Amino acid sequence: MADSKPPSDSANEQTAIFPPTERAAPARSPQGDESSEGAGRMVGEFRLLRRLGRGGMAEVWLAEQTSLRRNVALKFLRAEINSDDKYIKRFETEAKAAAGLNHPNIVQVYSTGVDAGQHFIAQEYVAGQTLRALLQKKGPLDVSLALLIMRQTAAALSAAAERGIVHRDIKPENIMITRKGEVKVADFGLAQVSGSEKLNLTQEGTTMGTPLYMSPEQVNGLPLDQRSDIYSFGVSCYHMLTGQPPFNGESPVAVAVQHLNNEPPPIQQKRPDLPKPVCALVHRMMAKKPEDRYSSAQDALNDIRKIAKAIKDTGNANNVQLAEFAAGQAAAPTPLLGARPLALAICCAVLAVAAGAAIGYSDRLKVPESVGPPYPRQLTAKEQFLKAMLLVDNEDAWLAVGREFGNDKVWTPKATEQLGLLYLRDRRRWDDAQDQFKQLQQMRGVGAEGDRYFVEGTIGLAALHAYRGQTALAKTELETAQDALSLAEDPMNVLSNSWQQLRREVEFQVNPRSQQGPPRPGEGPRRPPNEGQ
Repeated sequence: MADSKPPSDSANEQTAIFPPTERAAPARSPQGDESSEGAGRMVGEFRLLRRLGRGGMAEVWLAEQTSLRRNVALKFLRAEINSDDKYIKRFETEAKAAAGLNHPNIVQVYSTGVDAGQHFIAQEYVAGQTLRALLQKKGPLDVSLALLIMRQTAAALSAAAERGIVHRDIKPENIMITRKGEVKVADFGLAQVSGSEKLNLTQEGTTMGTPLYMSPEQVNGLPLDQRSDIYSFGVSCYHMLTGQPPFNGESPVAVAVQHLNNEPPPIQQKRPDLPKPVCALVHRMMAKKPEDRYSSAQDALNDIRKIAKAIKDTGNANNVQLAEFAAGQAAAPTPLLGARPLALAICCAVLAVAAGAAIGYSDRLKVPESVGPPYPRQLTAKEQFLKAMLLVDNEDAWLAVGREFGNDKVWTPKATEQLGLLYLRDRRRWDDAQDQFKQLQQMRGVGAEGDRYFVEGTIGLAALHAYRGQTALAKTELETAQDALSLAEDPMNVLSNSWQQLRREVEFQVNPRSQQGPPRPGEGPRRPPNEGQ
């Protein structure tokens, strides 16, 4: 369960841990400052008071919500983004989802709106400072203060995960600290649409986030779940404890390469005064493979509390045993790139065009159990599909597309694609994956994309045969797919990156010796997932 009001995560009992000199200073008068330009203008029911700051994504204003007589923070989309319909659609959908989050450690999103063509989010105004600002002032934090911040941040991520929301941009700039020492995680409404790339709402492999804190799967443009946020949270904790992120470089590409291939320098070497379980916990959150991290933010929170309690009760946490692994044990190095030159591969990864949803499907976790009532019907099949996309690998949401719009020839087959790839991850759901792939095969000759669906379904069946050790059947399906591709006017552009890489992966498994050199990232032989894991 989420920590809706966790007494052990409340900062009130430990407010004194923030010395008065480190609390945020009162806001200065805007007179004579450019922040006063535009002050007094009405935006709907909000009166602008002063500009708080500008960023690559938005401009933020302190405003008064006149109907409720409260201060709020208004975030206006940047002009070039404000004119992009794709950004606007995602902005509105995800901000509304974020508005449903109600937790003491999450900056509350109140509403979204548009005024004179300018889109904005109205959210809770937090009087305080960011974790980044605190680190700039203080440097590495002592362990008690760090654990206080970690507990509350993990509680926020746990609450978001319960609602199926992945933040995708956890970093010190998005962790706010009030004057009372309360932590508020910000930008759930904006983080999922940040980034410089022009989004395609139906594209696969969209990369968003900040390279200094980005998970390997996020760099690779793969589907994300809460474990990606756990990785970014771990990197933020590393920064908090050592005074700097684990990886730095002259460019985003250089940093991304290190997130993919390099193990972070051990925290214990930089901070020998820290309890070993604290270092082990952070390194586990930063494991390269998602399955080597905590499976949920709640699990991480439980260990953080355990360490904090030991320090409070005995002053020593070195004997604390963390859940499911021995204290001090970090994940083994697991490079995600092969021996090919890295520059082009990582550039593509950062731009989210080199990696797709099918890479290494047989190595991933099981499909989450279907829970709760079916997702409600949307107005159109497209809206139903986009809702499923935003919920990130949610089986019920994908099933709702076919259930509500079974006769749709555009969006329902796209949902079938996603269900097939989702089921392919879990050995127990391979029969379901087979059903989805056979449905795709039956689309041959139907509509403009029917032949592509046939090829994808055939590749999916080939993958199932390969994972089951049925090499001859896998080769036959691959040959069928190749024959169908050869009839296309432009074979290279028939398949998306996801299906192309899944095809190469299967080809390598059934005939590895025929490949020239090592496979590309994600193309190497994959072991089928263990039963029930």
